[in-house]
Amino acid sequence: MIQLPELTNDLLRELGHEVGQCDFTGDSQKRFLATLQSCDVQAAPGNGKTTLLVAKLALLSRTWTSRTQGACVISHTNAARHEVEKRLSDHPRAAAFLSYPHFIGTVTTFIDHFIALPFLRGIGWPIRRVDDDVFASVAAARMQSKQALRAYQQQHRLRGWVERLQISTDQQLVHGPVPNRLLIMPRPGQPGAATATGQALQELKADICREGYYRFADMTAIAQRVVANCPYVIERLRARFPLVILDEAQDTQGEQLALLMAVFGDGVGFQRLGDQNQTLYESDDEGAGWQPAADAIPLDETRRFGPEIATVASRLTVRRGQAIVGRPNSPSRRCLLLFDRPSIVRVLPGFADEIRGHYPQPLPTSHETWVVASRHKAHRQPHGNWPKSLTDYQPEYRAAADRGRRPNCLCSLLRQAALKHSAHENPRDIMDLVGQGVAEVLRLTGHGYRPNVGNVWRLLSAEGKRPDLAVRSLIHRDALNGVATWDQALWQPFIFELAACLGFALPAQDAENDLAKFLSFNDDNVVQQAGGARTAAVLGGVRMNLGSIHSVKGRTVDSILIVETEVYKGNANNQKAMDLAAVLPQAFGAGQIDMAANEAHLSAATNIFVGATRARSLLCFGVRKEAVAEAVIQRALDEGWIVRDLTRNDALA
Repeated sequence: MIQLPELTNDLLRELGHEVGQCDFTGDSQKRFLATLQSCDVQAAPGNGKTTLLVAKLALLSRTWTSRTQGACVISHTNAARHEVEKRLSDHPRAAAFLSYPHFIGTVTTFIDHFIALPFLRGIGWPIRRVDDDVFASVAAARMQSKQALRAYQQQHRLRGWVERLQISTDQQLVHGPVPNRLLIMPRPGQPGAATATGQALQELKADICREGYYRFADMTAIAQRVVANCPYVIERLRARFPLVILDEAQDTQGEQLALLMAVFGDGVGFQRLGDQNQTLYESDDEGAGWQPAADAIPLDETRRFGPEIATVASRLTVRRGQAIVGRPNSPSRRCLLLFDRPSIVRVLPGFADEIRGHYPQPLPTSHETWVVASRHKAHRQPHGNWPKSLTDYQPEYRAAADRGRRPNCLCSLLRQAALKHSAHENPRDIMDLVGQGVAEVLRLTGHGYRPNVGNVWRLLSAEGKRPDLAVRSLIHRDALNGVATWDQALWQPFIFELAACLGFALPAQDAENDLAKFLSFNDDNVVQQAGGARTAAVLGGVRMNLGSIHSVKGRTVDSILIVETEVYKGNANNQKAMDLAAVLPQAFGAGQIDMAANEAHLSAATNIFVGATRARSLLCFGVRKEAVAEAVIQRALDEGWIVRDLTRNDALA
């Protein structure tokens, strides 16, 4: 049975010193640290939630003695997982939570590792890759093998269904080979199972699963089936993990959240930490997201920004009201930039002026500045609301290259690994990508021991000349630290040397087999590499990062400009809105509406809340002058905002 030590003042001071000179004497913090029961924690942005989570594990490390039971920490993203792992690795005792019997990982990894993949192995179904992009690529290549699919008239629409084929939770999962057809989840307009096309889709899904390719959603569907029909799985997981902490709970949605609740809703301490007001990733199912209990532990204080920004943020807590307490003695500069069509080109330079007016010059190299929008990618609709996206403000902007565009190509896998390596990301994730690529090469060249990412290096090390060492050295030199994955002239010599290390014959230059395709050079986005040249701008001597509001979630930045764009959820009137035009009256306290009653307004308020709460001390909004009423402008001035009219290039007093 797990226990917590008594929370004395001396222990709290010691704990605060261990995790970075923090203060855990607040009532809400002590309430969370002292409980092993299930609970919800509603945490304001910048409150130190991750630090508090790590402090709890550091506290448990003093009394945790079991070698068979562990703590389970689940996050939505790898970034959140990396942050927890990094903090734990710096603690002499709590670092034990990084290894067995404990688990720290994403919800997807948890579902795969503990439920879906063991079950598939147990019933004898092959497993090669679980990846949406790989599945889509394989499915698109295989769809023409079915006569009914070749004959289908709307090929573009058909491809959309094919690339997202998902196993239905109604599919019976029994020991033996994959059946000839698999029940699939229906999608709008998709032909039903009684039609020839629908049956061909079921057959195609079965064919692809027979080759070992799955989507992430397949793992969730399989896990749901297992949990519903195998109660002993729930019993074993509860016995293994008496304490489960779900970090960033607001981003765990729909079927995944329901699955975690089915497994850990009873019988263990299931503690959910998050901020409901930062729910950017929403499920299509109404009410499917995390809903903190009425007695949720509130973490209202922020360490990121001062009272002025906290006031604006508090007014935008439309999903769950929260009075955020700003950091004392942290003054801020807040600016409203008003523009029209001719003057939109002055919005970013105007932001640069505000930065130069607020901070001593020159800016330190560590200064982080962002320009973000709800909608950031280039658009094609010439009509309707304007401005539609970030590209209306900075036409040269292009979203970062899609690193997963051809993930079933060795070049693309190693390029992803190189990008992670250059960003000093988790070595395990880097070597997973490398291992996937090498294992696929071995499989395609006829290696007899079913190579996969888990056994590939062990298989190679067992061979006489230790090709594993040569392959690792080659990839480290030419792919991770070199530019072979970006330069076609260097890629071919790299492949020649890899073939020599592994002892396989290269396919002919004009070959069209799977090995030739896998070893081919991927020229997608080579010029942009990671898209960096198009995701930043230097204006007035200030370097600005450009991107979506989603891209800054979880960050703390020095200065941020949120520019007005369209929120588009659909064609209905309540599914589209101009974000700042809809939100500013409430943000400035000039009016209050029920944002939750309008889908687009709710999304707009959430986006602006997330963006505004990134800034330490400089927050700017860029909005059309015609969209802001005089009463709203006056309210902003009364609250100390600088209002600049870029249509006249002056400041309002």
